Amino acid sequence: MERSLIKQVNRKNMEARLNTRKVKPVYFPNFFGIKAKTSLKWETLTGEKGAPVIADVISYDASAPIKKREVVGKMSGDIPKTAIKRGMNESAWNEYKQLTRDAASDANQKAILDLAFQDQDFVYNGVRGRFEWWAMQLMSKGGFVLNSTNNNGVVTEEFVGCGMPNANKKKAAVDWATSATADGLQDIEDIIVAAAADGVTIKYVIMRSDTFSLLKKQKTTIDKLKGWVNNTTKLTVTKQVINDYLAAQEKPVQIVVIDPSVRIEDKAHNRTTVNPWEANRVTFVEDLNVGDIQHGPIAAESSEAYKKLAITVKKDFVFISKWSELEPFGEWTKAEANAIPVINDPDAMYILKTDAKDWPEGDTEATDKE
Repeated sequence: MERSLIKQVNRKNMEARLNTRKVKPVYFPNFFGIKAKTSLKWETLTGEKGAPVIADVISYDASAPIKKREVVGKMSGDIPKTAIKRGMNESAWNEYKQLTRDAASDANQKAILDLAFQDQDFVYNGVRGRFEWWAMQLMSKGGFVLNSTNNNGVVTEEFVGCGMPNANKKKAAVDWATSATADGLQDIEDIIVAAAADGVTIKYVIMRSDTFSLLKKQKTTIDKLKGWVNNTTKLTVTKQVINDYLAAQEKPVQIVVIDPSVRIEDKAHNRTTVNPWEANRVTFVEDLNVGDIQHGPIAAESSEAYKKLAITVKKDFVFISKWSELEPFGEWTKAEANAIPVINDPDAMYILKTDAKDWPEGDTEATDKE
């Protein structure tokens, strides 16, 4: 095992590459922060949700009444490892050497850099892609399942919930795809009202673009908006118009439309592009920052012996290593993360199934929390 044989690869250039357009855009940083942990344990605290408990009016010579402390529960577990590796074979190495010999123009220089760092781009985007899948599953289903279809490593077999109460899992009165009778705006208002009764102020409603398309095509949506703007002619239904309508109904929420996508590669190396946000799900939250990517220490990161044999760099929670093998020849690049996305306040998150079907047994917690 030796450090990289590619002359352009060093720690400085690897760090610079992580700040270029070669990093694929993802949605999860819009909803999850980054939180370092000193151990490989994740945890989140859940407390009594609801309106504030008010103080009492007392006389000047009386002691203040004692109120009971909120019931606070701790959810915790082990932080798993996520990793991906790719190698530059002899053919790619020969292509790199030929480009280096022919490097007489800026175009060739760019091609050399792209070839030199293509594996770093791939593995870094790969780890971020897994956390895109993970975060979107948590936000749209309230949990996740790792199986042979979506993961080549650990298989959970059963639904792993984020702690969201079953009472927060709602379903529409009528399937939103039934445009003639569905009333998506009423479904949204009903959940906002139900959350308010729990002391939760919903500010954001998050959905896929295909779900939003169903909402804006519904006859009830068009009729309500026309009546609101006093318009009997053709009306262009947009996200802003719906947001303004809801605000006028004293439901000041903002609809957020997202369209994430990732590719999953199976054991046979067949790739399938999927949308990790579950279809027909709409999520209601108080704050767009719904949680954190909690990440723990990585053994190789603090190993001096490892650093002598590989060039390493870390960005956020992703640790990247690059090294070469002389026999058999190969240039290897690996990205890893000891991390997991955690919903910080699952009690204050609500999810609507817009197809009006009951929630699957596998997508619910065993019991509601007290």
